[in-house]
Amino acid sequence: MSKSVGYQRFLRAVLPAFLLAVSVGQIYAFTNFSTQIAEYIGETKSAVQFAFSLGIFFLGMGAAFFGKIVERNIRLSTIIGTTLFISGLLVTAVGVKYKSLALIYLGYGFLVGTGTGIIYISPVKTMMLWFPNAKAIAAAVPIISFGLGSTLSTILYKGIHWGDEQSFAMFQLRGFETYGIVRAFAIFAGFYLVPMLVSAMMLRKPKVEQMSFAHGLPQCEFTYKGLAKDSYFLRAWLFMFLNISCGLCLIPLAKQMMDTPSVGYPEKLTTWVIALCGLMNGGGRFLFAWWSDRLVRRVNILMIILGISAGVMTASWWPPLIGLALLVINACYGAGFSVIPGILADHYGMTNISKIHGAVLSAWGVAGLVGNQAAILVSDKMGFGHSGVVTMLVMFYSVNFLNVLTLCRSRPAAANG
Repeated sequence: MSKSVGYQRFLRAVLPAFLLAVSVGQIYAFTNFSTQIAEYIGETKSAVQFAFSLGIFFLGMGAAFFGKIVERNIRLSTIIGTTLFISGLLVTAVGVKYKSLALIYLGYGFLVGTGTGIIYISPVKTMMLWFPNAKAIAAAVPIISFGLGSTLSTILYKGIHWGDEQSFAMFQLRGFETYGIVRAFAIFAGFYLVPMLVSAMMLRKPKVEQMSFAHGLPQCEFTYKGLAKDSYFLRAWLFMFLNISCGLCLIPLAKQMMDTPSVGYPEKLTTWVIALCGLMNGGGRFLFAWWSDRLVRRVNILMIILGISAGVMTASWWPPLIGLALLVINACYGAGFSVIPGILADHYGMTNISKIHGAVLSAWGVAGLVGNQAAILVSDKMGFGHSGVVTMLVMFYSVNFLNVLTLCRSRPAAANG
């Protein structure tokens, strides 16, 4: 590879993909804000938390319905996504200021969610086209960055606090939280606006899209109607739905679970676990994507992901292990996102991968409404608490493992023709 090609890959794909994804990954840090918002506007935590569920729903729907625009015009789709995302943060700030739950739902639910969905899928195909021999790792770059966005947002909001005044290790960096919850969202909007707009101008597909024979497989004809009847797609959709639902049972409630008397983590430890969850999310996306690129059949990585998830979830029946479970589940949860584009490309080819990938991500949207609310229902409303949520998740992972067993036995669509 020449230096010129390497430079183009970095400038036109890697850097903008990283900046875009790490910005919209802010959506996964909502657990940092939900308690303060609830207290400020005088609503229940579950009512405020529903904004996150709506955000994930519209994330999935944005990814699903904007796939065609992403295929046709990558710059336009990225600008649309950026506009929606930044507007959503500002509308959320207004909603908090005027104590309007409806505006918070509109801002963080619809606008931030839809913008995030568009931005999420925009760089994925571009990266795979620039790196055709390492599709999983290429697709994982923006997806890893998305997971790291939660860590960045947590650091920006909470600041960095290391040690205390009696310790030589004291280090304090003030975060956006010190300006108040309303101004924090406005500052977030300003902080993310410039890198996202610059990235929209930089992101480009390669001039020659050498993708006619992905992994030696001819391209398949594509229609949404045909996709809805395709058993492979439906099983891939079910994998994403169950895996995401499990993750979303834990991620939005991470802080609350670690604050419960049965766990009793101190505030600093809770903050660091939440921050590390973002790193584990990103790390899991990279590790499993790298691993899948080295398997004879990439789809087999799904069984490994689910096996690890089920094992650590079973161990977390002992409440003090919930912090460890959160870290590992975040890694496996993120891994599902990073490996699925390569798996779909192996099966269907590259021509319509943005549309197919977006359609699969509609499972993310549905899981956004189901996962978080299921955890609240089992834990709070039904009174089963921590152990009830763990039991439910072990059941979900077991069902998903059986689903993936059938998926792994399927032949590539193009090979069947």
